[in-house]
Amino acid sequence: MSDTSALCVAQVFEEFVYRRFGAPSLIRHDRDPRFMSEVFQAFTEMIQSRSRATLSYWPRANGQQERSVKSVMTSVRVYAEDPLQQDWDEIAEKLVFAINTSQNTTRKETPFYLVHGWDAQTTLRAMTSSLKQGSGRQSDALAWRQDVNRQHEIDLTVAKDYQAAEKQRRAK
Repeated sequence: MSDTSALCVAQVFEEFVYRRFGAPSLIRHDRDPRFMSEVFQAFTEMIQSRSRATLSYWPRANGQQERSVKSVMTSVRVYAEDPLQQDWDEIAEKLVFAINTSQNTTRKETPFYLVHGWDAQTTLRAMTSSLKQGSGRQSDALAWRQDVNRQHEIDLTVAKDYQAAEKQRRAK
């Protein structure tokens, strides 16, 4: 998002959140001027949502979101530091999916389930049994599925390792 004006933030919210999930009852945000602006406040009134800012100088009030962003950034940084990993931008989306389909230790559910009300249907089950080694297009499809399966397992492991390390760090 190149333009981060209040109007642009409201438009992006409308396009990517409101159109997919409908209006939330509450939008909790930090005290960023874009969220505090009259434009964004008018937008929340229009969609009949309440807008609540966290307390000033109290970042823990937005802790869950901050931890989620930190998880993604740390995971991407691990990939980006490896000179062999030049496709970190593609891997970032896979990491987000791995995190969103990992069980949250606090809520005992995956973030995906909490948003949608059902578990994500992954291709992992289909990858393990539906194609047999063959020739031509079937071999290409099998190789692709195996590659996606391997990458998903790596991403899931990185996400779980990071969550475990963060849990240990917070326990100290």
